Amino acid sequence: MDDQLLVRRMAESVLKRSMEYLSSHEDYDEILKRRATDVTRKIDMVAEEALDACIIEEGISARIISEELGERLVPADKEPEYTLVMDPIDGSTNLVLGIPYFCTSLALSRKNHGATFGDIDAAAIAGVTSGTFYASRGTGAYLNGDRIQTADIKGKPKYAIYSYGVGVVPKWVVSLEEENCIVRTMGSIALDMSMVAKGAFNAIIDTRDRISGYDIMASALILKEAGGTLTDLKGMDMSGMPVGVSGISILGSANEKLHSKLLGNIK
Repeated sequence: MDDQLLVRRMAESVLKRSMEYLSSHEDYDEILKRRATDVTRKIDMVAEEALDACIIEEGISARIISEELGERLVPADKEPEYTLVMDPIDGSTNLVLGIPYFCTSLALSRKNHGATFGDIDAAAIAGVTSGTFYASRGTGAYLNGDRIQTADIKGKPKYAIYSYGVGVVPKWVVSLEEENCIVRTMGSIALDMSMVAKGAFNAIIDTRDRISGYDIMASALILKEAGGTLTDLKGMDMSGMPVGVSGISILGSANEKLHSKLLGNIK
């Protein structure tokens, strides 16, 4: 089975079923559970259930690691063939506010236990308006069938920066934002990283120590396959981090030169 086609098909199906629920039910934004840094809404659970249904329909078995339900096996009585890492709706606040910038993020590894960032074989980001970004290891990154790649800075550098809501903004972030640049905070980490991959942004920075594996597992592969670089804020490679990692900050850049410059700002 083609891993790239499989993960793309499932991500698009999860988003489609979620949007069908959104258009026909008024309780999609109902908060079912509150967590330390986020909430679980009804639409998130609809997406989780949609993935379970997709797995059964595809006739496969998987270990799922996801934002809302944690880790589970589907079907529960079978040895998993894959590990699937999903953020059901990345940008759910945008969804509730009527801002069409959110997605379903899904990563696949053929390692069915103990997978890391470096073990991800295929990934897809199905966006509600952007279409689908996807990649498989060693074959490049794509958007709706077209090959994409990161871009050098032309004119003002363009950054997606997340540093709000956790206290004082780091001085190096303030200094960076005071330069002649363009800054956007769009509300979906997975889509923003994919935008770096396609050349719309030059870098994505998150300083809040709130990123989990399911947030960026798919987009990390897409960025890498498009020619970009991703590390933590100390410049440490993330390929050995487990898919269940949480509480991290990240720096994703279009290329090594820019990445080194931004790490210099941090230091």
